[in-house]
Formats: sequence, structure tokens, C-alpha cells
Amino acid sequence: MGIDEDILDRQKRIGNWQQEPISKSNVLVVGAGALGNEVVKSLLQLGVEKITLIDYDIVVNANLNRCVFFSLDDAKNKRLKAQVVSEKGMELFASAKIVPIIKKVEELEEDFFSKFDVAFSCLDNLNARLHLNANCYGKTPLIDGGTTGFLGKVQVVGKESSCIECAISKRDYKHLWEKYSCVGEVLDFIDPKMPAISTTNSIIAALQVNEFLKLRMDSLVKENNLVGKYLLYDGRRNEFKIFAVEKRKDCPVH
Repeated sequence: MGIDEDILDRQKRIGNWQQEPISKSNVLVVGAGALGNEVVKSLLQLGVEKITLIDYDIVVNANLNRCVFFSLDDAKNKRLKAQVVSEKGMELFASAKIVPIIKKVEELEEDFFSKFDVAFSCLDNLNARLHLNANCYGKTPLIDGGTTGFLGKVQVVGKESSCIECAISKRDYKHLWEKYSCVGEVLDFIDPKMPAISTTNSIIAALQVNEFLKLRMDSLVKENNLVGKYLLYDGRRNEFKIFAVEKRKDCPVH
């Protein structure tokens, strides 16, 4: 095979690169919106062959300025996000298998999460993020991403590290309870759509997938990963800040 015939040739030229643990990874991506689109794209480009994608929502026009897999026809026909990403991703990368599951993450069985090597949180609401965090903890490493305008964050939860709930504040809890009525119905006006731009989404998704590489390849320096840490990105100031997240003694997850 010539040097330009192997799709993955250039990344294999990186010193101590290990392609097999990347290609053979069984990956869960929860959320097929802006972050999910970018995460799946990068995983496919790296040669990941098995992805399960969770999302129950449909494509709308407002998704199109930051979601690489969606088109105007997808929005017009109200197609399901997970199905679109699955179909188009496998068209581009024939060796990959992307399984779409059209459900809310809260509807999945508890034992579902333990079969994956790594899980990605690409969610836009706190309740779903905390549910995923609680079900992955102790079973599957979780790489969480979030964005709002020019700001973004990445947090990595290991099997015994601090978790996402360790880092949330009393204000977050208050907002979470305010979002629901006394009968458990979601009050959408409490949780308006967040501002978003494609540049921030691309950067945060790329950082998430870069952490995936560190988790899966023994050749990379483990001390430089974000396990138990929180990275904050500010695109206005071109700043990256990393904070250690301590395990909360009263955290309900562990």
C-alpha cells in the first residue's frame, strides 16, 4: 500500500502512536447536536470503528450553522439527529459502524453504560449530564463537554476520580429544581436555548476527543490528562485554565 493510500497514514507517523486501541474502541456518544457532530466526526477521522449514538431530537434549521452532518433537507423533513449522523458518518467511513439509539439518556437501563470503553457527554442540559455521570461512574470513563457562546468546558471523570456532580454549585442545584414543575414536567421557559457558535463547539469537541486519545493509548503521558480536572476555555481572551476538582465528601454519586 502506498503512503497516500492509507487513510490513517499521517497520524500513524506520530511517535509511539498506537492505532489498534483507537480503532477497536467501543465508544458511547450521548447527544447528536453541535458537540456530538464534531465528536463523531473526529472519532471517525481517527479510525474509531464502533460508535453508539444516543439522541431523541430532530434536526431544525438553527442546528445547521454548527452541525457538519446536517442539511436543509434534514431539517425540512424533521429527521432524527442520531439517524442522520449515523447514516452520513458511515457513508464517509465505510469501516465504521454507528448505532443510533432514539431515546433520552434517562430511559436507558443502568447496565447499558458498562459495556463501553469511553463515553462522551455532548449534552446541553444539566439533568441529563448528571444522570449520565451517575451511571458511568465506576464503570466507564466519561469525557464531558459544554459550551455557551465563546466559553467552553471539558471535564474528564475516571473510574475513581472526582465527578461532574462534585463540581456543581448550590446555584446549579437550585436551577435544576426550578426547571421542573411539582408534577415533574419540564418547564422550558426556565431553560432557554444557549448562545452558540461553531468555533467554540469545534474547539471543545476537539479537546474532548484529544482526551480520549490519552485514555486509550498507553504511550501517551497519563499525568497530562484531565481526569479529575476541569478545563475552562475563553475564546474572547484566548485563555485556557485548568482546575483540579476535589471529590466532594457529600457527593451522592460516590
